[in-house]
Amino acid sequence: MGILDKVTSLLPRHREERRAPARPDAVALRDDMDRWLSRLIEGPWSALGATDVRETDDELVVSANVPGLDRDDIQIELTPEALLIRGERRDARDDGVVSERTERRFSWVVPLSPDIDPDGAAASVKNGVLTVRLPKRARGAGARHIPIKAA
Repeated sequence: MGILDKVTSLLPRHREERRAPARPDAVALRDDMDRWLSRLIEGPWSALGATDVRETDDELVVSANVPGLDRDDIQIELTPEALLIRGERRDARDDGVVSERTERRFSWVVPLSPDIDPDGAAASVKNGVLTVRLPKRARGAGARHIPIKAA
């Protein structure tokens, strides 16, 4: 069942419509889309999990699944606007008959609010989970409330 059939099956039907047989180019396009979506969902980066962002009153905690990676395989950059996490996973397999090497690169960008204190940032990797802790500035630091006066 192709993606168009799946989406169409979810739509309500008000009346039965007779559809013209699909043209070969439309079928080819649908098949290409199905293959593209399958590769997107099951691509090489799917082995590396997604990020989880939690915010408390005191800090922003970013967790990312990075199975099989050491701290040397991961790069973290902090800009005023975003946290950038990049990494590369290299797998090698040699069973005596077939030798295979694969490289999987990933990058995540987490937008940041202006109240993050970059000087207190800390990162650690444990059991395949990268955790980056970004403390927030004390309330009032760098910003102030301006009251509005009546004219």
